[in-house]
Amino acid sequence: MITIDIVRNKNNEIIGFTTSGHAYADEPGRDIVCAAVSMLTQTIVLGLYEVLEVKAAYSIKHGYLTCSIPEDISREKRQQVNILFETMVVGLKNIQENYCQYIDLHDKEV
Repeated sequence: MITIDIVRNKNNEIIGFTTSGHAYADEPGRDIVCAAVSMLTQTIVLGLYEVLEVKAAYSIKHGYLTCSIPEDISREKRQQVNILFETMVVGLKNIQENYCQYIDLHDKEV
């Protein structure tokens, strides 16, 4: 199962996320659930760096990705980051709706 933790601050803004595990919906290389989650979350990291130019902290390994944004970004940049992150959450929830037996999604405030 893929576990996804979305982390929010007290203002309900997403400040980071972690994905871990594998769906095992099919054999490696044919698992569309793992591929969809990986593509979506990795694209968000790329969007932070290459589109928004936000130097997020991240770590990626086989079956694991964690990402968090710096606290000292401007308000305008923070709003752009939140749009990107909220779009990711919409996509992850959509994947979960169709493949709920493979994804455990947690959206929490710290």
